[in-house]
Amino acid sequence: MQFIHYSRTTMNFDYIGLFIRSFRQANNESLQSLADRSGVSRSMISQIEGGQKSPTIAILAKLADAMNISLEDFVKAPTDADNIQVLTPSPDNIVSKKGSVFVCHQLICKSSSSPADFYQFYFTDYGKTSFSANPTPGTVKYIWIEQGEMTVFLSSTKVQLKAGQAIKFKASTPHRFENRKGPLAKGTFFVSYDA
Repeated sequence: MQFIHYSRTTMNFDYIGLFIRSFRQANNESLQSLADRSGVSRSMISQIEGGQKSPTIAILAKLADAMNISLEDFVKAPTDADNIQVLTPSPDNIVSKKGSVFVCHQLICKSSSSPADFYQFYFTDYGKTSFSANPTPGTVKYIWIEQGEMTVFLSSTKVQLKAGQAIKFKASTPHRFENRKGPLAKGTFFVSYDA
């Protein structure tokens, strides 16, 4: 059994209350449901969320277990060092060929702190682009269209995507994007690498 020591200066009860409420709202979970799963009373959870009570480590452990998170991640409030980034397309992160009708910004590159590559793209005129297959085993590509229409060619398969639609496929499949009609397409895609 591993013991984690927290001093009063690192324990942020306001953060914990907000964290629990945000977790419940994101998972569309009621106070009663979390109380039933954790064994912590509904009123206690409500008081923690409202900043009226400071939870004990035993209560935090029960809540962390019910929320399927580690106790350490649960009680450690974010700091400036937690690597929060705002990702912005700029001329410095364009990775597409100069003069191409397909402009692609690489916003995140796979690294020890990121398990995926993340891109924003748009067409400046009608045309097409192609991608080489990614040889990394288990790699998956996800594409979401924000605006316009785009055809994705996957080997011999043709998939038409419209604004608000997404597609997922193995990145090892040779593929290309084409925008020939309607509003010019724009969207995002990311490449996820098997852990």
